[in-house]
Amino acid sequence: MLPLGLLNAAQGHPMLVELKNGETLNGHLIQCDTWMNLTLKEVIQTSPEADKFVRLPEVYVKGNNTNSRTSRAPSGAGAAAMVKDVATTAEGEGIEGGVEDAVKAEGEAEAVVLEKAAIAKMLRQLGLQKEHGTSPSDDGYVKKTDGARAQYIKRVAKRSPWVPEPLFHGPDALTERLDTVPTRTIYEALRELQNIEDSYGSVVRLVEYLVEERGEQPNELLYECLIRANVDPKHGSAEVAGSLVKEMIEKGIQTSPRIYQALLEVTAVHPDYILRSSALRDMKNRWYSPNLDGLTSIIVGLLRDGQYELALEKLEELYKSAATNPPWLYHIFVYVFGELGFHDESFQILQHQLKVYGPNQPMMTWLFLLDVYSRDAFYPGIAYIWERMVTPGLLNPPDGTAVNVLNTASRHGDAPLVTSVMRLLTGRDRRLDLHHYEALIDAHTLRHEVRKAFTVLCIMRRAGLAPDSSSTRSIYRMLRESPSATDEALSVLQELRQQYQVPIAAFNVVLEATVLHHGFKRAFDLYRAVRRICADDGPDLRTFHVLLRRCALRKSMNFLLDEMQTFGVRPDREAYDQLIRICALQDDYEPAFKYLERMTRSSGGSVGEAAAAGSGWWMSRASALALARCCVHAQDARVRFIMDECRRRGMSIDADVRRLVERAQKEKQQQQQQDEQEGGKEEEVTPRVQEPSALSRLVAAMSS
Repeated sequence: MLPLGLLNAAQGHPMLVELKNGETLNGHLIQCDTWMNLTLKEVIQTSPEADKFVRLPEVYVKGNNTNSRTSRAPSGAGAAAMVKDVATTAEGEGIEGGVEDAVKAEGEAEAVVLEKAAIAKMLRQLGLQKEHGTSPSDDGYVKKTDGARAQYIKRVAKRSPWVPEPLFHGPDALTERLDTVPTRTIYEALRELQNIEDSYGSVVRLVEYLVEERGEQPNELLYECLIRANVDPKHGSAEVAGSLVKEMIEKGIQTSPRIYQALLEVTAVHPDYILRSSALRDMKNRWYSPNLDGLTSIIVGLLRDGQYELALEKLEELYKSAATNPPWLYHIFVYVFGELGFHDESFQILQHQLKVYGPNQPMMTWLFLLDVYSRDAFYPGIAYIWERMVTPGLLNPPDGTAVNVLNTASRHGDAPLVTSVMRLLTGRDRRLDLHHYEALIDAHTLRHEVRKAFTVLCIMRRAGLAPDSSSTRSIYRMLRESPSATDEALSVLQELRQQYQVPIAAFNVVLEATVLHHGFKRAFDLYRAVRRICADDGPDLRTFHVLLRRCALRKSMNFLLDEMQTFGVRPDREAYDQLIRICALQDDYEPAFKYLERMTRSSGGSVGEAAAAGSGWWMSRASALALARCCVHAQDARVRFIMDECRRRGMSIDADVRRLVERAQKEKQQQQQQDEQEGGKEEEVTPRVQEPSALSRLVAAMSS
């Protein structure tokens, strides 16, 4: 026998005791007195030949009846269970007889009639309708179990060797031999079936068999088995479980903590806020406290109910208690909160898991969190998981997740993380495209790293990619904030041209920022250095767009047109539009109509044909108004042509032109009155009838 001090410390833990007659008792030690007399609960008694097994609620063992050489306290903690008080001796036959008498006494003490409607309702949950005289196998519930299920049943039967294995398959598998199975063995099978997956039909049928065939009186255990069977996600029902508890109360059967524990487990799978609250209220009134399984069932039920804040609060309370939280409970929170987008909370739970249980978390949890964090651009979680799992090579995310991480890191200016993602993709022989490099450029610009941003542009050029203006928008946002950054960018280009082939997109963005900060003249001077900086590319259409937008002199415009012709750059719609605008600023605006004609011809067809088809190039509203203003001041009737063409394209400028005409007419009248007043001082002018001017005719035509 173990020392008395060790026995006292082992109270509440599993204990294996060998009796002098060779039998063994395996149960939970709940009491040990000075004479080493032991009281065990939830005991499994094994015969000396190991061919008989009996499960006993409680056993009292005298200290002088144990084998001192083999009694030991197994490691691990058992599950607490509510049992009946049954005292017995240590003799084998006496134990078996005492158990049988105890079962009979239990049935007589609770002699009430079990409502057949309850079992019938549970059978209907299976889609069955049993008739008198039909065999259990005729009702359609028997299922063909696959290999995995069969292996699972074998493992369960191996853990409970005193129960015949066919009982775990349900009474249908033991129809012909069920009458030879002892009643207590069926009870033991019911206890084991409560913890087995997909055992709803087996439990209901065994209870039905005990009541109808064996004449067993209903008792707490039968009701508990029926209630706990409703945990089944497919056939179970919280409504049925609640009706069973109500039936117990009506029939005067005592409800134990195990009944309420089963109710909490049912509501965890089939959410029912009212039933859960009622069970908790009854437990409080009876001074019952939920055990660890009950608390976890409450939390899971709240999650299923959508009461996420309350569930998280209960989880915190459980953590602060003395109980040890099961790791799977945290995993449920991580998956639920991650899918719902509660990323701050899921990230905190993940960090808590690592602190309590260590870094050995399931890989699927890491991969799931990285996927949802990257999907919703949750940067703190992405950076944490990437550094902890991906960088060391422990996790290998798919390409889609990697691209999401790339974009999130780019928006937060994390250039090292962007570089790490690009290295991962290239390691898979993936070809890096424009959007990969542009993400790295964006990350550098957020950190105001001018040289690195332009270096990436040069690397893109070396990789055979052609960056355009869309690739440099983040650089332009950085340069427009500071003139000094623009000057620094120009010096960086001068240095990079000695090591790389500088793409024209890099020159264009610096030219664009120069126009913004220093004006057209400075930018025009910078343009003259384009052949020196971009020797291989030369200016493109974007280069001339930047300059033409700020150009106002015909001389500069003509120079740019000559440059475009030299480099073989053909004007597009925007270039023609700027040329028309510049010509409209001059006294001689006639070239504007020449460029307008070229614009329409370049788009295919004449002006009238393009307008009639609703397609083709046409000048912008600002350029059209500028040209119309010239026509109004010059009393040019072609303003009507401009108005008609704009109207056909859905860009009406009639109201603006009318105001221009009225203003010009008023200015002309004021000028005539002033001239008449000055001439009237010297001589009286004979009034004469004047012919209507072109401006007057234009006003009349617009009024009509």
